[in-house]
Amino acid sequence: MTSSSHPDLIVVGGGSAGCTVARRAVERGLSVLLLEAGPGYSLVSGSPTPPSGVSGPSFFAALEEPGWRWDDLLARRVDGQEATPYARGRGLGGSSAVNAMLGLWGEPEDYDRWERDHGCTGWSWADVEPEFRRLAIPLRRAANLDPTRLGGAVVEACRGQGWVDHHGPRPLGSAGRDAGAAALTQFGDGRRASAFDVHLLPILDHPRLEIRVDSEVESLVIDHAIARGVRLVDGSVIESGAVAVCGGAVHSPWLLQRSGVDNPMIGRGVQDHASAPLTIALTEPVSTGSIAVDAVARFSSGRSAADLQILPIDHLGAAAPGFGLLSVALMDVHSRGTSADGDLNFHMLSDERDVEALVIGLAALRRLLEAPALRRVVAGVFIDDIGTPLDALGEDPDSVVEWLRTRTGDYVHVSGGCAMGRRGESVVDASGRSWEVEKLWVVDASVMPRLPRANTHLPTCMIAERMSRPLVESLVG
Repeated sequence: MTSSSHPDLIVVGGGSAGCTVARRAVERGLSVLLLEAGPGYSLVSGSPTPPSGVSGPSFFAALEEPGWRWDDLLARRVDGQEATPYARGRGLGGSSAVNAMLGLWGEPEDYDRWERDHGCTGWSWADVEPEFRRLAIPLRRAANLDPTRLGGAVVEACRGQGWVDHHGPRPLGSAGRDAGAAALTQFGDGRRASAFDVHLLPILDHPRLEIRVDSEVESLVIDHAIARGVRLVDGSVIESGAVAVCGGAVHSPWLLQRSGVDNPMIGRGVQDHASAPLTIALTEPVSTGSIAVDAVARFSSGRSAADLQILPIDHLGAAAPGFGLLSVALMDVHSRGTSADGDLNFHMLSDERDVEALVIGLAALRRLLEAPALRRVVAGVFIDDIGTPLDALGEDPDSVVEWLRTRTGDYVHVSGGCAMGRRGESVVDASGRSWEVEKLWVVDASVMPRLPRANTHLPTCMIAERMSRPLVESLVG
């Protein structure tokens, strides 16, 4: 069955990028159909209202909302590990509706490399910094860090060792190392500010905007190398003037693969920030309904600025009361993974430079744990989920590396798979336009040729703002 609707633009995916692209297209007079595989907001007193977990402060509660994550999604982080669940948002707002809300831009060199090394003209730091400053996503600095909680104790410990105050979302640069209250994607009253809340909730009644939830796209409809619309999993076909694939860095490459787009670069160059986690038994358990992440610290391994991040998680949700997590993450990633439809493999730590930097980061974290501020709030530190104490790891470098290869996890910052860049080396050009298929764009974190040293929500929003302009202009003109 073919829908009678024939919008100017179909946007596949209602996440950070999809909501941005849809808003900008509607503003320029285009008719837009946004298709989201997951759920939407319920009507309460005639107004769209998100589930309580999504609107609340804890991302653990958001991830536990039925239907708001891809429950069957698995990924292998390090070669030799088993594939385990990979938490990605599903529903209006995408991962911006279920993430930890941390806002960072990355470092200037991240974007200069996009232009210099990958041929992404117009994506240098000089080009993107003004875009970051103009983002509509509100940021609110976490208030009143509590030194009796893990995040507040980490900040106190860092400052005691001379770290400067965290000035996110801006780059760390020459500051060397910073720690402090995180910049969070929240409204002034503390409510989560997802991309859907910011961009589309205010214009839900717009006559040129149609949103369909629970509408998963099976494939693109391509005729004579022109995108003509989409086919849903129920078999129905919807025609359109153009298609913007904004399904996220997991599902966008898979959709192009299922649709027969002939480009060998699809699914290559996949990345995530590798994370070495330590489980923390807390001396004073905190409310599992409270905010879980309110602080962050950045520093350097000596290889590049801000290539390491310490993230304290004050609690692990209702399933593990009395415990938190303290991780050191590698933010400047050299290892590359692969992604084929249903098979996501990051090959983390396959590049020895990543191993060396993460070893340095873990050593710094272990020294920080000796600070009085952390000794007050930490009752125990464990290197796994069965209670093996940190002391059992020892100081032998080979043992540390072996543990990293066993326990390294992700930051759920998947990127790549539809990278932009030079023809023959990429999936899309620097505007997000497919090299092979006319009227087809990819706009989301999958186009990043290299991960920035930042949590990926704000960089994805920046990409969507920049790519929406040439996309919309090509349809309006």
